[in-house]
Amino acid sequence: MKFISLTINHGLYQDIFNFSEGINIIYSKKNSVGKTTLLRFLLYSLGYNIPNIRGIDFEKCECELEIIDSKNNTCYLQRQRSIMSFKKNNDEIINYILPDDLNELHKRIYNISNIYILDNILGSCYVDQERGWTLLNRGKAIGKIYFNIERLISGLSERSYTDLEVELENIKREIQKYKYMYNVSQYQKEINEYNENITFDTKSEEIEKELDVLYSERKPILYEYERIKNVIKENTSFVKYITDFKLSVQKDDIIIPVNQETLVGFPENIEYLITKKQIYVNQLANIDKKIKTLKKSSNEANNLFTLETRIQEFDNDILKLNVNAIKTEKIIKQLENKKRDIEETIRKKVKENNPIIYELYQLIIKYTSELGIGNKYISSHPEYIFTKDLKSLSGAILHKIIFSFRISYIKLIYNHTGVKLPIIMDSPSGREVEKIKVEDMMTILSREFYEHQIIIASIFKYKFDNPNYIELKDRLFKYDVKEDNNK
Repeated sequence: MKFISLTINHGLYQDIFNFSEGINIIYSKKNSVGKTTLLRFLLYSLGYNIPNIRGIDFEKCECELEIIDSKNNTCYLQRQRSIMSFKKNNDEIINYILPDDLNELHKRIYNISNIYILDNILGSCYVDQERGWTLLNRGKAIGKIYFNIERLISGLSERSYTDLEVELENIKREIQKYKYMYNVSQYQKEINEYNENITFDTKSEEIEKELDVLYSERKPILYEYERIKNVIKENTSFVKYITDFKLSVQKDDIIIPVNQETLVGFPENIEYLITKKQIYVNQLANIDKKIKTLKKSSNEANNLFTLETRIQEFDNDILKLNVNAIKTEKIIKQLENKKRDIEETIRKKVKENNPIIYELYQLIIKYTSELGIGNKYISSHPEYIFTKDLKSLSGAILHKIIFSFRISYIKLIYNHTGVKLPIIMDSPSGREVEKIKVEDMMTILSREFYEHQIIIASIFKYKFDNPNYIELKDRLFKYDVKEDNNK
């Protein structure tokens, strides 16, 4: 896969950067002009979740990217915030929503369907200025994008451990939750140690309790009030209905009209109901008056709340939680042991009769040997590729070992997928690395990866044949967007 051009639209302005198929040097004579930003815009345009650089908000820019994929198709990508548009040759445009559709998008870009490989492509081919030169075989490539050597090898050897990985992720989430609980218990302990366990009810809490009582008293009274009001209404409507018929009753020679005056007991009953309703009205008015007064007091109390009072309230709530620190810590240890067991099971399954491990080890040995790193630093056992021992390595040695690991991943991916990933490196000349050794690293790139596109951001010019220089003189953007001060 190779980049052809990147167009960045920011506000009313547009910047276009063209890349050659071979070696590209994003160059400036000084730092802090936007080299790192330009590299990250490339990755952002591929759909990755790239963290902003100070002064640059990627989401405020619209990016258009033209690439050639591994099958020599010309592809066009456009990104605006979380919306990605993808078009291959003259095919129809396909839209993707990030981050949910990221893997589907990358399947088309890289022509790789294995998720384990796709998830580890960026950590293989991109070396970030901040984290890249400390990432060996596990960890963050950039932002929240991780690299894991076991997953990469699993993908390349077409081995899947989905059930174990699902279980592992569930355990990780449980551990995190129990750690939150344990932190609460430690905070409780701290409150008690400093005698800060104030358990009194604040004025606000007292008011809330009184309000709750009043609302409880008000509810049945309101119910009875509404019931009686409906009875009065229904009785009155019934009498009016009867009266409208103009009925009469006759006893002997006496004719008596049927209405509310002649209905026995009706006036007295209505009067009783009205009196009862008025009693409930008075009770409701009395309760509502108290509620209004308490609400006013509550607002005044809240307005007078100091930070200390709020902290005391918070501490009081924390102390009410029933968290057993000893049991919680014990559960965390049990879950962490289970997590390690599952991780070890996955590693064993990855390593079991897997020739890719030896193949990767041989590539690493080849490149580290050329860079002058001997047996003192590199184990003679192929399982060295899974090492976690980085603390014993000095800055310059670690720099060269990381370089060797990363280009070995790229070569390994090519050997098993046929995909020639671009090699993207930010500031390969570390402070503790002699320039002559950096030139040795560049020599390896020129010889071993001449068919791959190479993009390097640096203040140095290296000895490449006919590189394409993208020179940034003052800043990345001439207009509208602030200068990149992170580099």
